[in-house]
Amino acid sequence: LHEDYRLHTGNTRWLSEGMIWYGPGGVGTAHSSLEYSTHWLRPLHAAFSNVTMAIDIVVCEGSYCGAHFYLYGIHTGTWLGEEATGKRVSIRCGAHARIEMGKIQEGWMIVDFPLAFHTMGVDLFG
Repeated sequence: LHEDYRLHTGNTRWLSEGMIWYGPGGVGTAHSSLEYSTHWLRPLHAAFSNVTMAIDIVVCEGSYCGAHFYLYGIHTGTWLGEEATGKRVSIRCGAHARIEMGKIQEGWMIVDFPLAFHTMGVDLFG
């Protein structure tokens, strides 16, 4: 989490090359660590500056781990079609992963888009 969302390293050392990442609705599925980085992480990093993270919980059992966390950042670039607002945005996330041999083989991400867009000043339900 720290490398992907805070450090913006682009380093995928914890991901298997052929991992499958099931992204949130509107984002879709990545069929490799490269697709995950290209279509999820890079646009996120390009859209937000001064990103901080608050991890509520990380739980693992067997080969599965889950985390609930918030990302906070200044919306300085286009994200999911919404042009930069300059506002501090809250992005609530739930992430789950299946891990084998020290690498993520499958990942699932849930993002509270209504909250994120609300903090950008966009009412998705209006």
